[in-house]
Amino acid sequence: MSPSPAGNPMLQNQSFVQFASGSVELVTYSNTVNTALIGTQVAIVKRAFESEALLGSTITYELLLTNNGNVTGTVTLTDKLPEGTAFVANSVLLNGAPAPGANPDIGIAVGNLAPLASARVVFQLIVVSIPATLQLVNQARADAVFQTAEGRSITSSTYSNTLVTPVNALSLYARLRASTNQTFVSDYVTYELTVVNDGNLSLRDAFAFINLPVGVLFVPGSVTINGIITPGADPRSGFPLGTLRPNSTVIVTYRTQTTDQTEYVSISQATIRYLLNGAQTYTESNEVSVILIKPEILINKQVDQTIAVPGDILLYSVAIRNAQTTAVDAVLEDILPAGILFMANSLKLNGIPQPGASFEDGVNLGTLLGNSQTIVTFAAKIPLQLASTAPLINSAKVAYTFRLADGRVVGNTSLSNTVATAVAAPVIQLTGSVMPPVVEYGDTITVRSVLMNKGNLAAVVYFTSDFPFGVDLLPRTYRVDGARLGPEAYDGNRTWYLGSVPPGASLQIVYSAIVTDAILSDDVIGYVRARFTYDAGGRSFSGEASSNVLEVTVTGDDE
Repeated sequence: MSPSPAGNPMLQNQSFVQFASGSVELVTYSNTVNTALIGTQVAIVKRAFESEALLGSTITYELLLTNNGNVTGTVTLTDKLPEGTAFVANSVLLNGAPAPGANPDIGIAVGNLAPLASARVVFQLIVVSIPATLQLVNQARADAVFQTAEGRSITSSTYSNTLVTPVNALSLYARLRASTNQTFVSDYVTYELTVVNDGNLSLRDAFAFINLPVGVLFVPGSVTINGIITPGADPRSGFPLGTLRPNSTVIVTYRTQTTDQTEYVSISQATIRYLLNGAQTYTESNEVSVILIKPEILINKQVDQTIAVPGDILLYSVAIRNAQTTAVDAVLEDILPAGILFMANSLKLNGIPQPGASFEDGVNLGTLLGNSQTIVTFAAKIPLQLASTAPLINSAKVAYTFRLADGRVVGNTSLSNTVATAVAAPVIQLTGSVMPPVVEYGDTITVRSVLMNKGNLAAVVYFTSDFPFGVDLLPRTYRVDGARLGPEAYDGNRTWYLGSVPPGASLQIVYSAIVTDAILSDDVIGYVRARFTYDAGGRSFSGEASSNVLEVTVTGDDE
């Protein structure tokens, strides 16, 4: 049985009998039976428009189907999707016309294909994962159904050429991490960016760009790339990574500093830019969050008197509020104004007396929980004698520490507002000099002194010359600003009444005395003194001021 020559689809069949008669072999042939060959025979030529593929890229396939048979057949085209691909919905074109809903994986109805007729099918796939073989291998199949002359339905199947498309494995990932997940104002945070190319492509001209969170400063000169210090690198222009070769890793480190403007949560992310097939391509890292721990310790100080007089007791109150959720360990410091005295055992913590507590080493407040308030009260006394009536200005300070999740302990301070108490009082000051400094018995000395009221209240003043026995005053020589006082001003016992001396006044006082031989020592030590009284706040006060030492040397006759 053998087919007829091409172009004449005929199956020819003939039988023969072979026998022998004696020594002669003979063959007898039957007649020839011719059977016509009919059927649909589809040839498929498959090609792809892309010679290679990447993860995420689209591949367009074209299949040309030709009926080389002699019977029209109804053709269905099936093309199973290669590993790692997905069909692009509604991408099928049949003879240039869209075929909505058609899918090569379940079969595309091509329709009737007459002898020697052709059909063109185009569709697209997308690469969704990298196949283990790094190849997309597939082959199309055409199933043709035709009818014989006797009415039988016959199905024939043919296959296309096998198409192999290489897949370039682009596999790049970037991992960013921070040296800590908690920070504080002015802290330095070190970031490490790991860029891994475990694909089979070289990625040229790669740069790493970093988004700096609001209020976070980049530390110049802090960048290292694979351990090499790169002082010129800047996140705004990108850190240069060069060519990322297959199966290579690049490690970048850099530092940032937080500021008062840093937000509560700082989110950083890196973007890797590189060239792939001449086009710029981007890969993003994970996001890294760093929380700013910023306790807010608010201190409000108050004093019960804004105007006071010597001898008054001032009551101070300090309210310390932790306005955030982070607990802190705190110590209160308070340096009282010069001249006033802390009253022992007056300090109370949240109303509870603290015997023996003082501000010499600070007052331990313990742990201040988040959103809590602590109140400290104490008393201080203004002495009767003051060197100045400058306002008593005072503020408090809280030194506190808090602990971060990474174990670091951070210290900081907060200052209170300033409170002031004006002091109403005169401040009488005396200075003096004596001439000549060396005398003999019977000589006269002249004492000059200046009395000033540097306070803010007038005072009634009594001036006294305080010299030892043997220095006899000459009362009639006494002058105040060049004028003699009336005899009623002198009490007869070295003291003169000067009257009311207003604030800011200055009196020049001059008088003389004779050094007699009643002096018991060669060195005469004297002073000028002032007693004063004044009224303030409905009360009467008194005080005394003394000059510097007035010294005279007496040389006597030894005979």
